[in-house]
Amino acid sequence: MLIKRKVIQIAGSTHLVSLPKPWIDQQKILKGDELDLSVEGNKIVVSASSESRPETIKVDVSDAHMFSFRFLAAIYKSGYDEVELQLSNKTSLKELSRQINSMLPGYELVDQHGRVCVIKNISRGLDSEFDTILRKIFLITNSMAKNTYDALKTNDYNLLNDTILLEETTNRFCNFCERMLNKRGYKNAKKTSFVYNIVWELEKVTDQFKYLNMYLLDNRNAKLSKETFDLFRRVNALIKMFYELFYKFDAEKVQTIASERKLLVAECNKLFGSRTADPKVVHHLSNITQMVFNMVGSYLGTTF
Repeated sequence: MLIKRKVIQIAGSTHLVSLPKPWIDQQKILKGDELDLSVEGNKIVVSASSESRPETIKVDVSDAHMFSFRFLAAIYKSGYDEVELQLSNKTSLKELSRQINSMLPGYELVDQHGRVCVIKNISRGLDSEFDTILRKIFLITNSMAKNTYDALKTNDYNLLNDTILLEETTNRFCNFCERMLNKRGYKNAKKTSFVYNIVWELEKVTDQFKYLNMYLLDNRNAKLSKETFDLFRRVNALIKMFYELFYKFDAEKVQTIASERKLLVAECNKLFGSRTADPKVVHHLSNITQMVFNMVGSYLGTTF
């Protein structure tokens, strides 16, 4: 939306521009509130101060006790600072508190009376850590890929177990990044939706590695042929290539990822019909390949 405003001059050197009322109402800005202004060349970006007033919400999840945490996670990602939850008698407060502490950075269960609990965001210092945490998500994703491959090569099933634990860390970090993108947006607001989709897909990639590792732990006689290991190595290289591309644009890498994706999908389809390859393993590697390619489209949206 483009709005034009005339500059009003008062008191000699003071110049004023009015703000649109719909935006004022949406952000709940009142007289005396502070706004954040950032100068970007010939632009001045005006933002509602993040510290103005906490966003609160009341939600009754008493009819969905199995999904209480899912509801809370969605509320967390949406950017709310205080949540009052009406819980079912079947919901374990101890388990809910554990999930909050392990999966929702900054949230804390601060009050509980009857089946009503209050969760607040008590940490503000994390807000400036978005870029650092996003890079950690990339690094952990690459670690899960490498660890799984190495574990299969050496029959180290303890390493498969350890790698599964990394997925919970990526969930925690992805939840945080999605919250920050919804609450504050990306540093370039036009790119927020593209970055959000990349974070979303990265979390799904680590899910695939978790499911793959769990399957391999339960099926230690799974067929892992030379062709399967080669496929695995190439998929891991694709993940690493996208990570490098995200932090340093390279048009050739974009083309390479697109070309390699076609070859990998063709190889997966070939192995699905092979008696020497486990179809479950190939299925997960095929999914990961498609997810990496999906992120390329969003990444290109961040480059312009």
